[in-house]
Amino acid sequence: MREARASGQGSRRRLNVFSALGRFSYRFRWPILIVWGLLLVASAFFAPNLSDRLKGGGFSGAGSDAEEVQEILLDDFDASPAIVTVVFEGEGAPATSPEFQEAQNRALEDVRGIEEVRNVTTYSETRDPLFVSKDEQKSYALVSFGVSVDETQGLVDEVRERVRSDELKTYVTGAPAVYLDITEASNEDIRRAEKYAFPLALLILIVAFGSLVAAGVPVVIGGASVAVTLATLYFVAGAYDMSFFVLTISTMLGLGLGIDYALFAVSRFREELENGPVSEAVPRTVETAGRSIFFSGTAVLIGLMGLLFFPYMFMRSIGVAGSFVVFVSVAAALTLLPALLGVLGHKINALSLRRRRRSSEPVGARFWSRSAEIVMLHPVLVLFAVGAVLFALLYPALHMRVGIPEATVLPTRYESRIGDDILKRDFDYARLTPIDIVATLPGDPLSPENLAKVRDFGGSVGGTDGVERVESIYTVGEETARAYAERVTSAHSDAEAQAAARVDAAVEQQLAGLEAQYGFVPPGAEDEVRAEAERRAAEEIDGRVPELPEGVNADGTATPEGISNVLALPEVRDSEEVRSALSTFVAGDRTILRAVTAPNPYTEEARAVVGEVRAIDAPEGVQYLVGGLSAGQKDFISNLYGNVPYAVAFVLGVTYLILFLTFRSFFIPLKAVIVNILSLTASFGAMVFVFQDGNLSGFLNFAPLGFVDATVPILMFCTIFGVSMDYEVFLLSRIREAYEHGESNTESVSKGLVSTAGIITSAAAIIIVVTGAFAFTGIVTTKAVGLGLAVAVFVDATIIRVLLVPATMRILGDWNWWPGGRKSVFKRKG
Repeated sequence: MREARASGQGSRRRLNVFSALGRFSYRFRWPILIVWGLLLVASAFFAPNLSDRLKGGGFSGAGSDAEEVQEILLDDFDASPAIVTVVFEGEGAPATSPEFQEAQNRALEDVRGIEEVRNVTTYSETRDPLFVSKDEQKSYALVSFGVSVDETQGLVDEVRERVRSDELKTYVTGAPAVYLDITEASNEDIRRAEKYAFPLALLILIVAFGSLVAAGVPVVIGGASVAVTLATLYFVAGAYDMSFFVLTISTMLGLGLGIDYALFAVSRFREELENGPVSEAVPRTVETAGRSIFFSGTAVLIGLMGLLFFPYMFMRSIGVAGSFVVFVSVAAALTLLPALLGVLGHKINALSLRRRRRSSEPVGARFWSRSAEIVMLHPVLVLFAVGAVLFALLYPALHMRVGIPEATVLPTRYESRIGDDILKRDFDYARLTPIDIVATLPGDPLSPENLAKVRDFGGSVGGTDGVERVESIYTVGEETARAYAERVTSAHSDAEAQAAARVDAAVEQQLAGLEAQYGFVPPGAEDEVRAEAERRAAEEIDGRVPELPEGVNADGTATPEGISNVLALPEVRDSEEVRSALSTFVAGDRTILRAVTAPNPYTEEARAVVGEVRAIDAPEGVQYLVGGLSAGQKDFISNLYGNVPYAVAFVLGVTYLILFLTFRSFFIPLKAVIVNILSLTASFGAMVFVFQDGNLSGFLNFAPLGFVDATVPILMFCTIFGVSMDYEVFLLSRIREAYEHGESNTESVSKGLVSTAGIITSAAAIIIVVTGAFAFTGIVTTKAVGLGLAVAVFVDATIIRVLLVPATMRILGDWNWWPGGRKSVFKRKG
């Protein structure tokens, strides 16, 4: 008994922390409101400028092979850190015509004048058919910059302004342009989502509370949470790289959590007003609802912290931003909201649109009570039925395919998306983004021995299924040797023809002289004269026309030794074409091989080709790394999902521990974790059904990807798991409260469900509205996260809460609360 009493006193002390916070917020309500008011005023200056500090990319940092290849290309091969592609589209004259190329060069003239531009490469300079579309109506130019991708992103608008043409349509695309357009689209998405989310959320709150004042308070808290969070992130982004997706995720979570937390607190405050004065209602609200808000916020925070297990800025920055969202939302709910409620007092019920019920019985209590009773009479049957429904929702996820979209996440109206679509549709896109293989050789790559190794290695790569062709210093050398042999052979043929004519003329002239001198041509003189003339002609030819190097045949075939000899010739090595090839393919003891894949570089098939290339046994003494777009995506997905077990273990383990400490139960946290995972499965199924399979694509206005963005399932797990846990925490808190007051397990479940049904339904509806609004925005990734959250919350607030939770708690009975048992933590003194 003494131990139980001590434990109860310790629990009351823990609860008194929240009660003390409530009393503090009530006592100093005006200073608190002033402080928050100042924060909001300051936020108005900084929050709108957050997008200027956010960055694109953020998919590197794991130290993968592809990243190492990229570093080698930048450091050793002098590759440009950032490239912008300008697509030109004309009508009439083909892209190879002088008229088209002149118009293109005029359009690029001002771009060449940008200080950060290193060089501009076009068809008119290279005569490479790669720069011309299959229909010969389009061409493109590569604009290389000497600054980073982030800095280049800031120059994209200048490129777009300078490159405009009266004769040709122009589209500026490439990674920097895509990142800039995503930033703009994110800002537009937020404005569009807020336009619909706020009014609909307010409408739901009015229906739930029946009072304009009570309905307005959560909206104010939600708006304040978002504004202060975005302003805080403005300063964080100045010291820590943050992705542009932080903007939409922060707004989505901030609105949802801020409004939801305020909704629960306002509802509890109105209940407490019926039992005491405002000075007691505020502390009691914070003591009960505030406690639940704190622990549910902790659950959301734990989920978002799971993103910190990934080495990529894109993921980690969302985790950091989400943590600030939760902190500000909980802080607003525990300080700003109680202070505001303390000022409003009974005016919280002002501007009522309907007559308040005198009965303390919640709206719909009979329905919820009856449903709980039915479920608990047939719990096993309910479990099987719910399992069948959840499996049906999960089923599409069984054929999930993941990938990495880039420009395809944008709506089709954006310039970078249009340009990228043209490149993929009308050009040899795979050749634009080949597999880059950096081979380190034992010595000079141009030596005969190493050229032979490059030849053999390139042959092995070229023999891989899915590889169409391989370009290397060896293939360049082969072409150079063939061209050189053709020139030498042609020169020999021309020189011999000219020499033969000169020999005939010389013989004829000398024979004529002999005949004039002697009156006849001495016998044998003609043969001697011709032999001498041919000897002199041969010497002249040898002096003017070089012989083919050893290892090079007249038909153009060459051995590695012959190629090495040709590339060593000054007249060959000093040519612009060969110098360019050498700088492209050779640096020190390293050389590059470029493999062009048959599949689109963004597909799973192309990533499979990378795996096969990496499995090749290189020639003796050769070490190699595989990079490029497909390899980078393969490494990203592999590293991403390689860290998933650690993130999942952390989220599930720490969530379980927090819930165990909250409810002092072994089974309650386990059940909460399991049912949350089940609601996640439904959202994954919906994501595959919509975004991979393309269902509802017309309604949601997007082009199906044919796969799911690899980052979305992880983002959804880390955000949905915590958000869905909110309702579980609030429901279980009320059930536990009833149980602590002496009710049976069955009666406690029924009372908890009835007392929270209306308010949790309203809270879920608000989350569905807020997150669902983002499903109608422009960026596909944002759509997916928004829809996933909405589906998960809908399933959680209906199937899970109404059916699964009561059924499992009925089966477990008093074991729900083992080992804590019944301790009157919530019971008031006296």
